[in-house]
Amino acid sequence: MPKRLAFMTIGILKEPMGQPGAQGFLDRAPSAYRAADAGDGFIARSERDLNTMDHSWGNVVIPDCYSQIEDPLRAPATLSLWDDLESVAAFSYHGAHGEALTKRKEWFETHELPTYVAWWVEDTQKLDRKEAAARLDHLHQYGPTAHAFNFSRPFDADGNPCALGADKVKAKVARNRQEGC
Repeated sequence: MPKRLAFMTIGILKEPMGQPGAQGFLDRAPSAYRAADAGDGFIARSERDLNTMDHSWGNVVIPDCYSQIEDPLRAPATLSLWDDLESVAAFSYHGAHGEALTKRKEWFETHELPTYVAWWVEDTQKLDRKEAAARLDHLHQYGPTAHAFNFSRPFDADGNPCALGADKVKAKVARNRQEGC
């Protein structure tokens, strides 16, 4: 059965949503979402209503390793599905999202916790935010494994260690640029 890559991100904003210190982040969210939606290898994402901060795939579940967060609105989190890790890397580090990522230190606290996690799911499996939080906690506790990994130490859909395909990322970046992502 074919597999898809699940990907969760999370961070701790320096200021709550609605405060001036978070506004630059919020202002860039729509263009980053459009870039993801049009990105090569993108399948689907939980959509966030920027007025209510509600997510279409359920409420955000804060991972245990982020237990210091008292206000969930200071912890924006994404959950998405992709064809492969190279697609996520091309989106994450280039285009609208890549530009926003260069400003991360302006908006987000710096800490030693993982800010994203990837794992493979069956093609028909629905993503669950509780599972996503548990995967990030697993990555934090055990480091990258086939169960929960990152760009530095990825695993393929069969659970084998692999390398991020730099040429494949470059090709996806080029396609995304052609599409205006």
